[in-house]
Amino acid sequence: PMTLAIDDEEVSKLSFAVVTNDNTPTNLERLVTLKNIFAKQLPKMPKEYIVRLVMDRRHFSLALLKGGWPIGGICYRPYMDQHFAEIAFCAITASEQVKGYGTKLMNHLKQHVKRQGITQFLTYADNYAIGYFKKQGFSKTLYMPRERWVGYIKDYDGG
Repeated sequence: PMTLAIDDEEVSKLSFAVVTNDNTPTNLERLVTLKNIFAKQLPKMPKEYIVRLVMDRRHFSLALLKGGWPIGGICYRPYMDQHFAEIAFCAITASEQVKGYGTKLMNHLKQHVKRQGITQFLTYADNYAIGYFKKQGFSKTLYMPRERWVGYIKDYDGG
């Protein structure tokens, strides 16, 4: 029972915010924090690339906030006319991992984009991330017609 109370208290401190580079101090602070989380948790990803996408105005980040401060997020770019979004980065800060926060984040993002008319996600996942994305309902098989995404996102060799 004691653990449950602590878990409930922890969960009550959680909130979500869609953050974009709109030059407001709060959002800029949150984007820099998310950029740092992505850079630390995705060490193979070039830092300049992370900065470029996170700060790009066409990209949005769904931040998971704990006490108002980002502890993780998903950076994505919606292609509204094509009804899909590309997930660029997804990470939770190390000290908050293995608590189900990644699943909460993805579920919240799915609901958020569905209201905007997005019906599918595309992402390139390395071997470490494939398990997470499979658990979230993603598949390695691309069911979306090629003409909906070709020319919109980069097609990586071996992706």
